[in-house]
Amino acid sequence: MVPLFPESWFAAGVACAESAEYFARCAGHAPERPVRFWRWAAFRDWSEEREELTAEQCQAVYALGEADPDTNLGTAMMCHALLRRRCPPDLRARARGSDRAAVRRTAALR
Repeated sequence: MVPLFPESWFAAGVACAESAEYFARCAGHAPERPVRFWRWAAFRDWSEEREELTAEQCQAVYALGEADPDTNLGTAMMCHALLRRRCPPDLRARARGSDRAAVRRTAALR
């Protein structure tokens, strides 16, 4: 099986050993689900555990999404970061020049 989380997710604090183990178990019980499904579930779980993402977390999440080989997952993560209240203005400005239409539209909302 493909590893669920790249090292960059651990470095950014989005994944930890405990969450990786939990989601690997879940994935083992539902092998028909793609890796993207479990990464998104883990990402949302991590995000929902926080009251609000910090500016630094928004930047880290945006960078993870931008680098993700799964364009759909990456775009969703980038948009999620842009919609946070503490998303830095410079990140929104950078996102307005993204090559991803959904990211540009989301950045323009604020």
